[in-house]
Amino acid sequence: MSILFRITVPADETASTVAVITARQLAAFRQFLRTEGSRIGVALLEPDEYLGDSFEVRVCPLALAAITALFDHDPAVISVVEEAQFRGRRLSLRHCPRAAEITMRVALTSDCGLELDLAYGNAYALLDALGMDCDSAGDAALDQLRARLSDPATRDRAADRGVAHYLPRLERLLASARDHEEARLSWA
Repeated sequence: MSILFRITVPADETASTVAVITARQLAAFRQFLRTEGSRIGVALLEPDEYLGDSFEVRVCPLALAAITALFDHDPAVISVVEEAQFRGRRLSLRHCPRAAEITMRVALTSDCGLELDLAYGNAYALLDALGMDCDSAGDAALDQLRARLSDPATRDRAADRGVAHYLPRLERLLASARDHEEARLSWA
């Protein structure tokens, strides 16, 4: 089991648009992502062996029109892809066998994949080093965390607990939210 540390904004709590796509469109989209990823030298899609009924893909490096053309410029797809690109997020694709549909929506993870997914022991050690309550779920203001990260005592506690190597990744995650005044670091 693990705890995911990510940046949250108030928009995460609102219902976003969901687009329903066909299996043929999904197959064409996967091929497009592989081709474009190879062309620009960026992994947009994980290797097929990791793709199951639910996966995420990167879309920020791509043109909105090029992506939505694969879906016949469906307004729901345009809305989902545009929101994902605007918010710097990935797309989440899910196949629901019961409903017999494939859905596309904005994912909660960043396009660059800066989130930290840590095993419980490492997550609790990191929270302890930051002087936070060691709960399996919570959130904190970014300014508070930046102040704690700048404190040399935090680095010492992290080194003592064997999690100092996560601090630069946490700093990059916090830096990714510099444009959002209401953003918070959440973990669950």
